[in-house]
Formats: sequence, structure tokens, C-alpha cells
Amino acid sequence: MDQFRVHVCCEHQVEMRKKFTVKVVLAVAIIGLAMPILAALYLAHRQSMDSEVELANSMSREVLRRADEAGKQSIQAWERLQVLPQPLVCSDASITLMRDVDMASSYLQIVGIVVDGRMTCSSLGQHEPGIPLGSADYVSARGAPVRISVNLGFSKDNRFLMLQKDNVISAINPAELIDVFVDRNEVALGVYGRSSGTRLISRGFFNPRWLKRLGNAASSVFFDGRYLVSMQRSNQFDLVAYVAVPEANLRERLLAFARVLVPIALVLAAALSFGIVKLARQRASLPAEMRAALKRQEFEVHYQPIVELESARVVGVEALLRWSSRGGPVMRPDLFIPVAEECGLIPQITDYVIKRIAIDLPRMLRVFPDCHVSINLASSDLHSGRIVESLGNLLRTPEISASNVIVEATEHSFLDPQRAKNVLAGIRALGIRVAIDDFGTGYSSLSQLTTFQSDYLKIDKVFVDTVGTSSPTGQVALHIIHIADSLGLKIIGEGVETELQANFLREHGVQFAQGWLFHQAMPIEALIRVLRSEAVVGISSL
Repeated sequence: MDQFRVHVCCEHQVEMRKKFTVKVVLAVAIIGLAMPILAALYLAHRQSMDSEVELANSMSREVLRRADEAGKQSIQAWERLQVLPQPLVCSDASITLMRDVDMASSYLQIVGIVVDGRMTCSSLGQHEPGIPLGSADYVSARGAPVRISVNLGFSKDNRFLMLQKDNVISAINPAELIDVFVDRNEVALGVYGRSSGTRLISRGFFNPRWLKRLGNAASSVFFDGRYLVSMQRSNQFDLVAYVAVPEANLRERLLAFARVLVPIALVLAAALSFGIVKLARQRASLPAEMRAALKRQEFEVHYQPIVELESARVVGVEALLRWSSRGGPVMRPDLFIPVAEECGLIPQITDYVIKRIAIDLPRMLRVFPDCHVSINLASSDLHSGRIVESLGNLLRTPEISASNVIVEATEHSFLDPQRAKNVLAGIRALGIRVAIDDFGTGYSSLSQLTTFQSDYLKIDKVFVDTVGTSSPTGQVALHIIHIADSLGLKIIGEGVETELQANFLREHGVQFAQGWLFHQAMPIEALIRVLRSEAVVGISSL
């Protein structure tokens, strides 16, 4: 009996030890799982905040840069008019000079002469008996009268910010200073006079208490409980630019980082934490690197020829952006373009490409006068009328006409269909043709496709790769061809790499194609050599 009791006691102790060991192992397992998750959540919070701070600073610096530039152009307008007899009068010479000043200024909409509170003439011509401007809202630290919202009578919704020096006045469209971030309407931003505390330009919410947080500092970033606020003070004028990011954006960015970091933490734990932090920091700093790259002109525009399938002759080219940072590896556009869209750099990049094309296209046309260049537009381009003006400026380049330019817009660009439709209509009004790129990969319906007036439909490479195969997407290219035919659109096949693909497209009525089977994207010098070789046999036109 005693032996039996000892045996039972030993079994009980063994069972107790097992339970204790299980509890310890379970606790260690929970801690082991919890620690990487907690670390990932902490990193997500810190990196999301750093990323939003960097983005807010980038936006406020850009708004301030535009405001400073508008102020400098206003002063330059006054300086140029000082060559005329003083005091200024509304003569043919003064109106002509004001028009020249207006045309040379990127932010000044109108330059005029003020007499007794009325604009008697301007770069638009005579205004007898004069347009009443009303009293100044405040006088700047430099002694310049500032009128914040003046309706000059052109339309009830068209109001101008007007800066006056002596009897010379400049009118600025406030939207021009803040429309670079049209895809982030939830972000509040604007410019105010530091000494007076008067808002000159604004969009969204503004708390006057923010002014006290800046003090005499050159810049300030803080969170007031509802907004992450970035403020930048001008060192040239009595101006301060501000950007306020709502708390909801911070939460969204935090969740975005957490969705990435937590699963990785569960699988890879601390081994990959360093790499995640490094990647997040690189992403946060990428906007600054891109701005520096734009200034250093590190971006290059390469051109991929588009050929007529029937003859294999070059008919045009697509402009493609390349970035090799300080001689390093070339970064793919699908990596840096999304970041550029987030931080509002797309307008600058698009302008960069258009300016490059304004230089390169005349060289192509001297070899092939009927050649054209296709320009890719991003979502923010299609949601701002600014691109219409930029393309209009391109067409004013000697030797370039509307027939030499095509714009390409992807389905993903139509986030706001109505606004995109209006912008595309403005582009077509210039005589520029439109191609819908990557059709079938986005979310546009066929009804939306018929809404956007276009001339070409491009078949994405993902569908060209599977033509003539048993792949589930093998028949998609045929459906796209039928859609294009029914809408009277010409078709361009992308990413053609084999004779089989080229023959398939040719046999099914596709007129044009581009891809490595014909030519890779190349710098302008290499392209000129290709075009000269084509000149021997002539060139077809789209």
C-alpha cells in the first residue's frame, strides 16, 4: 500500500512538472510572439509619424516656394515698368510692356496700373473708366497694399490676390499657389501674413492659435490633438506657409505601416526588423531625394519607338522616364512614381518631361517630320487643368504641332471621372490625340471608356504575353481588339517580344506595336540614329 502511495505521488509530481513546463513554454511562446508584434507596432507608429512629418514639411515648403516666387515676380514687374516715364500712364507702350511682363511670369495673371483705387489699364488692355479694387485688406511689412480676394468682373467666381507697389499692381490666382496637392483635398494648407496674421490663401481648416506655435522660429512641426501642422516662414517676405494633416490621415498611415510590419514580425521576428526600419526610412526620405534629383537633372527621358506592324517602320515614340541616382543603379518608375504622387511631385516631373521633349522633339522632326511623341500622364495630371496649360506651352515651341503629340492616360488615372473627362476635353481642344493605356488592368467600365474621348487603345503587356496560349487571359487581347474596333479606335500592342505575338496582333487587325522585338527604350542620340536609318525608306504616320 505504501509503495502504491509513493507511485501515485511520483506520477502526480511528474504531471505537475509537465503542467509547469507547458505553462512556461506557453508563456515564453506568447512573449516571443508578443515582443515582435509590439516592436512592429512601435516601429509602425514611429515610421508613420516620421513619414507624415516629412510629407507635411515637403508640402509646406512647396507652398512657401510658390508664394515667394509670386512675390518676387510682382516686384520684378514693378522694376521692369520703371523704365517708362513716371508717373505711369495708360499708354500703348505701358500696355505692351505689361503684356511682356505678364507672359514672362508664371504666377502673375494680370499686371496693371492703379489710379485712385481703380485699375485703369492692364496687360489685358484699357479698362475705362477703371475697375474698382476696393481698399487694401492690409499693408505688408514692406509697405505694399495687399488685397486678398478681388473680383475684377471677369466672372463671379474668379477672384484674385492682388499685390501693389506704388501704382503698379499684380493679380495672382490663389489656386495656382496651392493646386499642386489636388489629390489630397483633406489636407488643409495656405499662406498668411506673419505680422498681420491675415490669411492670403487657404484651403480647409485653420486654427489661429497655430500662429503662436511658430514664434520667431524659421519652421515648426507640431501635433495639436487634431492636426499634424507644419509651418515654414519666408526669409524674403512677411509670409508663413502652413500645412495641416488631419489625425485620420495619421491613423491611416499607421495602419498601412502596421499591416506591413506585423505580419512580417510574426514570420521573421527581430531578424528582419532592421531591414524594415531601413526600408521605411528610405521611403520617408525618397521625396527629398527626388527633389534634389530634379534640381541636379538626374532624370533622363528615353524613347521607345512605336512601329507600324504591317511595315515594321517607326511611326512615333513613347517618352519614358529613367532615374539613375548619382551614377547608382537605375530605379524603376513603378517604385518612384507612386512616391512622387503621394508627395505632390508629379506636376514638377511632368513639367520636366515636357521641357525635355520640347528640346528633343524638334530634333526628331528634322529627321522625320511626321513623327510623334507619346507623353504619359498621372492621376494628378488628369485632375488639374494645369496640364492643359503645360501642353499648350509645348505646342508653342517652334517646329512642334499638335499632330506631333499624343498623351497616354491609364485606367488607374480616372479616380475622378468627371474631372478627368474635363481635362482630357481641354487637351483634345488643343488638337492633341489621346490614348488609353493599360486597358483591362484597371477598374474602368466600358461605359466609362465611351465617356472619355480618345483616339487609341493600348493593349497592356500582360495580355500580349499570353496571346496564342492556353492561359485564362489568352483571349483578353482579342476582346480588347473587338472593343477598340467597335469604338473606332486604333490599337497599339505593348511589350511585344516575339514574332508569334507580332503575327497574332497583325493578323487580328492591330495597327501598331512597341516592344523589345522592335526596339528598346533609348536615349535621344541613339533614337536619332534609328530614325535616320528609317529615313532611307520613309516613315508612316499614325
